[in-house]
Amino acid sequence: MEISLRSYHMKFVLLLYLFSILNIYSFGEKTIEVSPTGEFKNLEAARNYVREQRNLSSHKSYVIKVREGIYKIDKAVFFGISDTNITIRAAQGEKVKFVGGIRLPDEKFRLLNDKEFIKKLTDKSAAKKIKVYDLYEEKEIDLGKHSRHGWGPNMEPPNRIAPPRLYQKGNRQILARWPNHNEKNPYMIYEHYRSEPRELRGYEIKIQSILDTTTILGEVTLEKVIDSGDKFVKGKVGRGGTFQVAFDRMKYWQDVQNIWLDGVFGSTWEWSYNNIKSVDIEKRHITLAYPELSGICKGSSVRLPHFYFENIPEEIDQSGEYWIDHKNGLVYFLSDDDLSEVVLTSLDTPMLIIDGASKINIEGLSFSYGRNHGIVIKNSNNITINKCQISNFTKGGVDVSGNSIRILSSHIHGVGAFGIRLNGGNLSTLEPANNEVINCHIHDYGWEQKSQMGGVNIYGVGHRIAHNEIHDATHFALLIRRANDVTVEFNEIYDLPKYHKFDGGALYIGTGATPQCRGIKIQHNYFHDIPTIGVYPDNFSWGVEISRNIFRNVGVEAGRPAINVNGGGECRTFNNLMIDCIQMYWQGAREKEERWFDSWNPILEKFGNGQIENTPHKKYRDFATWLTKNKTDDFFRPTSYVFNNVLYHPNHDILIESNVDIKTGIRDNSKVLKVKNNWATKKDPGLENYEMNDYNLIADAPIFKNVKGFKPILFNKIGRFK
Repeated sequence: MEISLRSYHMKFVLLLYLFSILNIYSFGEKTIEVSPTGEFKNLEAARNYVREQRNLSSHKSYVIKVREGIYKIDKAVFFGISDTNITIRAAQGEKVKFVGGIRLPDEKFRLLNDKEFIKKLTDKSAAKKIKVYDLYEEKEIDLGKHSRHGWGPNMEPPNRIAPPRLYQKGNRQILARWPNHNEKNPYMIYEHYRSEPRELRGYEIKIQSILDTTTILGEVTLEKVIDSGDKFVKGKVGRGGTFQVAFDRMKYWQDVQNIWLDGVFGSTWEWSYNNIKSVDIEKRHITLAYPELSGICKGSSVRLPHFYFENIPEEIDQSGEYWIDHKNGLVYFLSDDDLSEVVLTSLDTPMLIIDGASKINIEGLSFSYGRNHGIVIKNSNNITINKCQISNFTKGGVDVSGNSIRILSSHIHGVGAFGIRLNGGNLSTLEPANNEVINCHIHDYGWEQKSQMGGVNIYGVGHRIAHNEIHDATHFALLIRRANDVTVEFNEIYDLPKYHKFDGGALYIGTGATPQCRGIKIQHNYFHDIPTIGVYPDNFSWGVEISRNIFRNVGVEAGRPAINVNGGGECRTFNNLMIDCIQMYWQGAREKEERWFDSWNPILEKFGNGQIENTPHKKYRDFATWLTKNKTDDFFRPTSYVFNNVLYHPNHDILIESNVDIKTGIRDNSKVLKVKNNWATKKDPGLENYEMNDYNLIADAPIFKNVKGFKPILFNKIGRFK
């Protein structure tokens, strides 16, 4: 009986405790419902109500539950410093879509009957399939304008907003162009560019061997340069150059000054979006409106100029192509599909802006269509985006600046620039941002800005990027610049770069000008089907650790290594497994250009002579060693370390070039690389199942005998999880 009473008493106390917790919780949190037919029909109304209630009630936190529906966004939804402790989530099991586009009803499309327009078409038969939509029928809308932009921040105009784009059933359609995007054009000649007639020499011969097996669909090249034009200088207008082409397709185009070129006119990474100034049909000369970065076919690595022309009404001839008459507000669209779910992007601001806020959670929502970024988070902390979809924005997906910001289990795709841009932490104090990108699926990005855009672009201190799947993009999977203490782990990265095939790589690190940027770790990732380099610390990037990664079919197409440390020092590469690659590692030896000391001397002055011991950077002992260098050659030929790596190449021979160790597939151009205990083999090193892409190692794998100290790579943990 005593036991029974004690049990009863304990249950009563437990129930009383739970009741008190629930009572506190009910006063601490309030739920507000947004629905197309409810009291609060949009996020702004719910947000405003929360702001009012904070002064009137004791509720500490709010949940904005959004019911199923499509919510049109005409201007950015803003959350600021007064907006804290808010969760915005989709109602369980319901689909919530926020859209920044105009739906073009199929019944309002009409057949093309403009005889003058039809007469100008290069393919008259296409006229039967082209339909026209009058955007100005009800009211005039902002159609924006095309504008010059290109490689790097200097060529990107501040606050540039692209014109609207057309989508059908969620798929990006094609602005009328020549050549067609899937066309193998006879004017795309795969010959290494030379400024004057001569034999190829040096590295050019290798590039030509790559070009011999390369196919670039939908583009053409130039025949010769008539005038390189000015070199681009920020803030100056400058003079565009002139080049000659082998075709006269321009004779069909009526309004050449509204036609834009998308392509590469200089070094292989210098992508550009330029405008035609004039055309000389007889001479087949095209003059550009703006200067290129180094001038047309000028630069350190000019390989193969390639480009296409767009915004050409005469060239609508293929399903999915469209053109917008900005003056008259008419959309011309050719589609073999029915014209349901046609959307024109209209929102010219980010869809969601969180500025100066804290403790905001966004869960289970879909954000789609816009001419700007999807979500911008700045000067904020403790923000979480979880299980969201961010798609079809002309600029970036999520632009982050702040601390304790987490992007989790989200799907980011169809964005024109980066998938996610991370910034935060303090580069002076090394206070970490503690930002994370975890378990996200990021793909089809960088279509509007084709250079220097990653699935994740990383700046600042203390970020973790893990368990993501990143693929199918124009350039990098990840880009790291001016960053400390970054961990990249357990990601699956593949099928990129698709545009820049002669340079760059899947994971690019560019911290060479900032040698105090250390603590970057690339570990337990799976890189596969990469045409160029897998991991690429470039231009004297320092102190990078690359370990326990798997590389399969990396660099074969472009004749590049799985890992390329181009000039950098104090880097440590160990315990990596390369499968079906042609080189394990490549240590570059950059030119000894004194310009680098313009960046390095201020760092030596700030941290040298023992001053590092008074800074948080003293934890980087390799940086402390860097500060003791006293010979110029030590800066330009620093030591890196490569040990305990394995190259398994059953289907490819090691690419033998100068300075390549035929036994390991390691190329050392620096002559100071420290190499130890690496193994290259054509025999199975002990994979669980090579044929089925199972790259776990069996218990008695030969790799453990041949490479003493080799640790198993956690292959089963790599990639997204449920």
